[in-house]
Amino acid sequence: MRRDIKPVQMWRDDRSGGPASSDSKNLDARPHAVVIGSGFGGLAASIRLAARGYRVTVFDKLDQPGGRAAVIRQDGFQFDAGPTIITAPFLLEELWGLCGRRMEQDITLKPLEPFYRLMFHDGTALDCSGDTPVMRAAIQRLAPGDLAGYDALMLQSAEIYRIGFEQMGTMPFSHISDIIKVLPAMAKLRADRSLYKHVSRYIKDERLRLALSFHPLFIGGNPFSVTSIYGLVAYLEHKFGVHYVMGGT
Repeated sequence: MRRDIKPVQMWRDDRSGGPASSDSKNLDARPHAVVIGSGFGGLAASIRLAARGYRVTVFDKLDQPGGRAAVIRQDGFQFDAGPTIITAPFLLEELWGLCGRRMEQDITLKPLEPFYRLMFHDGTALDCSGDTPVMRAAIQRLAPGDLAGYDALMLQSAEIYRIGFEQMGTMPFSHISDIIKVLPAMAKLRADRSLYKHVSRYIKDERLRLALSFHPLFIGGNPFSVTSIYGLVAYLEHKFGVHYVMGGT
């Protein structure tokens, strides 16, 4: 499948040096970028390139955009094939802003409280919340011996978020030297451990271990093999909340 992303109509030439107008002559003269894959990453890259004045062509092996977030429609019903929640809405708001729009003009995000309910094989359940006292009370009921470990895990999650998301999230890794520079920080965070092993250092109850390490499943990752850097998601949820897109992702 090939999709051409047209330049955003409200962008125009002005004295500030904005992108060229969208008539065919200027369009043909623009640098051409090709993006492989129309998942969230590919679409975000395409929007950024278009906003910078590029003519963008997107290729995807599927018959619709979305990648892991594609949509299944059958018998009058619609299903999200992949992620069903949004944990970092500010990233989407930034993309809408590049197009000269506000996200709320096009979609509605509803904050969830609790975030979700996890059901365990023994019939117990855990409602995950962004409210710290509520979440600690839920941990106390499920696994009282792990409350102190949970507190320590969340402090570590905040540190992983600070380094892994705020610092490394905007760094290019185009050369081996870029990777070498971050090795000390990665070693400090013990990124060589799996997320499950990382959580298990703080938590003893197996149910709670699973509850606090399952987040990579949202993007098709295995908690028993992905790096412990994914531990930042717990803090990401706590800081920005969990949202549902009305109408589906």
